[in-house]
Amino acid sequence: MTIRRRLFNRFFKKGFHIEIDDALTYPSKQTICQAIEQYAAENKKQVQFVSSVQPLTFLYESRQYYVDIRMSRGGYTIFCREV
Repeated sequence: MTIRRRLFNRFFKKGFHIEIDDALTYPSKQTICQAIEQYAAENKKQVQFVSSVQPLTFLYESRQYYVDIRMSRGGYTIFCREV
């Protein structure tokens, strides 16, 4: 039963992608933070950074997310997933 619950929680966590302007180069921490702040401003939400070391974590809509950089569609994207 516990294993089933863990798998269920793992697969149904919320997450979202943020595309980077210069997607061909690996983004720095400053670029990641700016992109997240811009995404939050576009959606009229508040963001607060908890940790600025890898993995970068932040609070968005009172939920904690961590950042994962992935290569997709010919460039890097920021993938944010709920902790």
